[in-house]
Amino acid sequence: MSKKRNYIDEILEIKSRNNKRGTRDELAMKRIRPLVEGFREIKKLDSTVSYKNEWLKYGAIGYVAILEGYFRLLIADLINAGLPFRDRVMELKDIKFSPEVVLAMHDKKISLGEFVSHLLSINRISDIDNHLSTILGGPFIKGLSKMPTYKPTNMKPFGEVFPDVFGNIEKLFQLRHIYAHELATKEKVPVRKLESYIGSAALLIIQTEEYISENYDIKA
Repeated sequence: MSKKRNYIDEILEIKSRNNKRGTRDELAMKRIRPLVEGFREIKKLDSTVSYKNEWLKYGAIGYVAILEGYFRLLIADLINAGLPFRDRVMELKDIKFSPEVVLAMHDKKISLGEFVSHLLSINRISDIDNHLSTILGGPFIKGLSKMPTYKPTNMKPFGEVFPDVFGNIEKLFQLRHIYAHELATKEKVPVRKLESYIGSAALLIIQTEEYISENYDIKA
């Protein structure tokens, strides 16, 4: 018989592994910067270096972890901001509240947003779109794509300037799944493609912050 998961302990452990200070985008960037530097250094190595290909794979694993962590924090922040986001939790599937969870919220050990975001699956770009579209009350990716890019000198829509972003991130999720869950000993890292994929992940975080701050009154 499998042991019942303790969601409260899981959430508290995850919180303990994050810095207490810093906004969600600051926490994401805290991990992105050294990951980018490391990826660049590993990429410079000669192809004969035995561990080069293996360590490059961690670019995909690391960036998906950042995406997942960032969007869980964003979802939690939106729900914790209150109406109208809080009431839309009822529209999310597979969110069930046990008496233990209700008591933990009452005692302020965890928040509603932390609990809901912890339970949501984030394994592909469509998961991010579905969850945020529900909570925001409108299509997330469509709205994000129509918004001007974060660069002040370029007022063209984000989706027009970076048309491959969402497709790239879907491929990044696919690579992460392979590298994290399979031996894949014959699999070589598509370095140039991977660079585009991880660049798209950083762009998505930056643009999402702009989109949320411009359209919704919540704190980072």
